[in-house]
Amino acid sequence: MRILIVDDNESFLETLGKFVNTLPNVEVVGKVVSGEQAVKLCSKLKPDLVLMDIKMPGLNGFEAARIIKSMENPPRILLLSFNDHPQYRVESVNAGADGYLSKSEISSGLPRQISSIFSLNSGAAS
Repeated sequence: MRILIVDDNESFLETLGKFVNTLPNVEVVGKVVSGEQAVKLCSKLKPDLVLMDIKMPGLNGFEAARIIKSMENPPRILLLSFNDHPQYRVESVNAGADGYLSKSEISSGLPRQISSIFSLNSGAAS
């Protein structure tokens, strides 16, 4: 599974990249710091999954998710935030994201969330 990680906090970006690389059958194909870069790289790299922060300067995660999901054969998108506000979950769905995860739950929740996103979507394809 090819993953693109998007977060404007470079320290968090590096830490998340290292953690994701420990997961089985996963390859981090890119790490970028803006929604604009995420949109460009999705067209170029064709990741299977984008892990993207919600709050970024310029194009935020919700806006970038809408653009990416309008592409032909878009990747799945999991939006991330330190703030686990219920409205963020609603806005994630409205933006077309496949899921939402609080950054505080990444170590325990990310593997489960990835499995859930791909098993739900693969079941719909059969």
